[in-house]
Amino acid sequence: MPEETRVDVLIVGAGPAGVMCANALAAAGIRVKIMDQRPSRVVSGHADGIQSRTIEVLQSYSFAERLFKEGHQMHMFAFYNPDSDGVLVRTGRSPAINAPTARYPFWILLHQGGIESIFTDSMAGHGLTIDRPVAPALIELSNDSEQLADMFSYPVKVRTSPGVGAVER
Repeated sequence: MPEETRVDVLIVGAGPAGVMCANALAAAGIRVKIMDQRPSRVVSGHADGIQSRTIEVLQSYSFAERLFKEGHQMHMFAFYNPDSDGVLVRTGRSPAINAPTARYPFWILLHQGGIESIFTDSMAGHGLTIDRPVAPALIELSNDSEQLADMFSYPVKVRTSPGVGAVER
């Protein structure tokens, strides 16, 4: 029989949004569990850019220093397209700033795995780790009206199964 865990919030997916949410909730003292079907974090190339306003948000979590240390500042975008002979040529440039009043006039480039590591390291400080590889298999909602009305009850059950790349034992 699988172990039963009671949490206030279950987060399915440990990408940038999932780990940011889990970290914030854990820091606020909320009982949270986060799971992901992938056997390990993403190691390269998905969500690799952090906009200037997002840098400000991450600074509020005291992550900006690590972003600056591990990432690279991008101040300009360059656009390339094929010319009439099919040769790639630069067709435009644009400043990376998307919010003229932002504190940081640039983006930070850091691969998604690096961004996720910043959050997972912080989560570890709150005793929270990502369950991998695990995915929800069945969600059960109680039909008991009293249980559904009680804000301290746990009327939702989520049964899990091994995620992508998992080995059943």
